[in-house]
Amino acid sequence: MFFLLLVVVLLSVTGIIIYFLIRYFMETKESQPTSFSDSVQNATRGFTERHATTIKAIVVGISTLLLLIPLAMIQSLIRERQNTKQSAVADITSKWGGEQTITGPCLVIPYTETIIEDKKEMQVERNLLLLPETLNVTGTTSVEKRKRGIYDASVYSSDVALSGEFDMDAIKNFNVQQSQIRWDNVLVIIGLSDLKGIKEKVTFETNGKKINFESGLPIENLATGNGTAELVVTDKASVSYGGSPYELFTVGLNVKLDSLNPGSLAESKLPFNLSLKMNGSQGLYVVPTGRTTTAQLKSDWATPSFDGSFLPENRDVTASGFTAGWKVLDLNRSYGQVVRADNDNAMNQMAASRFGVRFIQSVDQYQQNMRSVKYAILIILLTFVVVFFIELIKKKSVNPFQYLLVGLALVLFYTLLLSMSEVLGFNLAYLVAAAMTTILITLHMGSILKNRKQGLLIGALLAFLYLFIYILIQMESYALLVGSLGLFAILAVIMYYSKKIRFS
Repeated sequence: MFFLLLVVVLLSVTGIIIYFLIRYFMETKESQPTSFSDSVQNATRGFTERHATTIKAIVVGISTLLLLIPLAMIQSLIRERQNTKQSAVADITSKWGGEQTITGPCLVIPYTETIIEDKKEMQVERNLLLLPETLNVTGTTSVEKRKRGIYDASVYSSDVALSGEFDMDAIKNFNVQQSQIRWDNVLVIIGLSDLKGIKEKVTFETNGKKINFESGLPIENLATGNGTAELVVTDKASVSYGGSPYELFTVGLNVKLDSLNPGSLAESKLPFNLSLKMNGSQGLYVVPTGRTTTAQLKSDWATPSFDGSFLPENRDVTASGFTAGWKVLDLNRSYGQVVRADNDNAMNQMAASRFGVRFIQSVDQYQQNMRSVKYAILIILLTFVVVFFIELIKKKSVNPFQYLLVGLALVLFYTLLLSMSEVLGFNLAYLVAAAMTTILITLHMGSILKNRKQGLLIGALLAFLYLFIYILIQMESYALLVGSLGLFAILAVIMYYSKKIRFS
C-alpha cells in the first residue's frame, strides 16, 4: 500500500511538471522575443513569478513524500523492538513454565483386535481413550511479573483440582468385548503443555487408593492432537498471538492401575481425584473431555482475556482479579466419549475444543505505537498545509529546507514515543513526546515567521492533532467513525481558508 501510494503521487507530480513545461514552451513561442537569450530569460522569469505558489506546493509535496521513508523505517523499528520483547518473554517463560493446556485425565484401555490380512488372521494391539463421564475443574492462579531488562512477562502459579468418574459402559458402544481388553495394562494419562512447570508430585486417587503419576506418555501410535491459537481482542487494542500451534499429547503424565484389582476396573464406575500444582505463563486452558465438564477459575489478574471455543457462562472481573465459570456438554463438541488413540481427526477436534484464559497486559505499547505511526502522514500534511497558508496569507517566506526540518521533527516524535513507552508506558510517553515536539516546532516556526502568535497558532494545531490522534488510538469500535468525521471537519476548514489563496 505504501509503494502504491508513492507511485500514484509521483506520477501525479510528474504530470503537473510536464503540464507546466508544455505551457512554458508554448508561451515562449507565442511571445516571439527579439533574441534567443532574452527569450529564455524573460520566459523563465515570467514562468517562475506566475507559478511561484504552485511550484512551492510541489516542492512541499515532494518533501512530504520524502518523509515517508523515515516513517517506514520507524515502523520497521517498532516491529524489531516487538520481536526483541517476544524473545525476552520467551526466555523468561522457558525457565518458569510456558502456556499450560490440561487434557484429561483419560483412561487408556489396550485391547486386542483380530484382523484378516492375506487370508490370515492376525492379532493387533490397539488402544482406546475413554474420556470421563463427568469432569469438574477448580483452579486458582496467582499472577506475577518477571522482568528481563526493560521487558516483563506475566507468569503464574496455579493450584488445579480435577475430579469426576469414568463410566466403563461407554466401551460397550464401541463394540469392544470385555475379553478383548487387557485390564492389567490400563493407564490413566494427562496431557500437559510444559512439564517444567510442575511443582509437586501428582497423585491419582480412586476408591480410597493413591497412586503417583510418572512422567511420559508410553502409548504406541498416540495421536498428539494439533490446534492453533486464535486472535484475541482486548478492550484497548487488538493483540494477535501469531496463530501459534499447540499439541495436547506431546508431553504428559501417566499412572498404571495394575495395583488395583482388575475386576474392579471392569465395574461400571471409576471415580477419581487429583491435584496439579504448577507454574505457567501467558495462558491456562482446559480441554472439555468430560461428557459434562464444569470449570471454575479464580485469579488475582485484573485484565483477563477469555479465549478458546467456549466463553464462560458467568464471570466477574474487578480491579482485584476475576472469577469465571464454564459448563460444556458432550453435545457442544464434535467427538465422543470413546476414541481410538491413533485417531488424528478426533484428537484434533479435542484440541480445537479447549477453553481458558490468557493473562495479558491491558495495553500493548507496540500495537499502539504502530497505530500512531499510521496517522503520521496526516499530521505532517496538515502541519505543512497550515504553514503554507500562513506563508501565503501573511506574505511570509519559508524556505523549503525549513519545511523539511519541521517534518523531521514530526517524524522524530515517533522515535521518542517508542523509546519512552518501553520505560514510562504509552500514555505518559505520548504526553511527554507530544509536548517536546510541539514546543520545539512552536519556537522554531515563531522564529522563522518572525511572529510569535503565528508560531503559537501552529503549536495549537499540533496539540489538537496529537490529542485527536490519541483519542483515535484509545478508541476501538468507533475509531473509524470519529476519524472520518474529524477528517471531514479538517478538510472543510482547509477548503474555507483556501479561498483566500490564488494559485496561478
